[in-house]
Amino acid sequence: MKLAIAIGGQTLDAEFSASDGTARLSFDQQNYAAQIATPEPGLFTIILNQRVYNCVLDELPNGQTEVVVNGQHFPIAVHDKKHLRGQTGAATAGGKATLMAPMPGKVVRVLCAVGEEVAAEQGLLVVEAMKMQNEVQSPKTGKVTELRVSEGQTVNAGEVLVIVE
Repeated sequence: MKLAIAIGGQTLDAEFSASDGTARLSFDQQNYAAQIATPEPGLFTIILNQRVYNCVLDELPNGQTEVVVNGQHFPIAVHDKKHLRGQTGAATAGGKATLMAPMPGKVVRVLCAVGEEVAAEQGLLVVEAMKMQNEVQSPKTGKVTELRVSEGQTVNAGEVLVIVE
């Protein structure tokens, strides 16, 4: 999966894959492989280059997400580049943005409601796939007009989750 990762004021283009508890991430022509365990939702233990990183995903009151790594706080936003394509122009200005599941998984948290006003990059729901939790964020400021899933629901890749207008 091709990702745009914004962390610490810098945006990285990366490619991510995961299997058998191993996550592979490539960016800046470097390849990384890490062992990942999820003892509970939102808590991750990552082993990379024989170092252990305890990570907590934290949803802030302003709708942003941060990751706390071994006690250090980093604001973070991750976008699936495939689903960002075509969401410029009308989608960000005043058109309809249709958010789809990037891969098969389970909705573990719904962070919005129909009729709610949302900001660009605000988290709308969290989908867990391959033991990784992925926050689905609004690509634009607008209003949630449709919410097609509920917590605990299994979703297929490409399934429409939320529509923001």
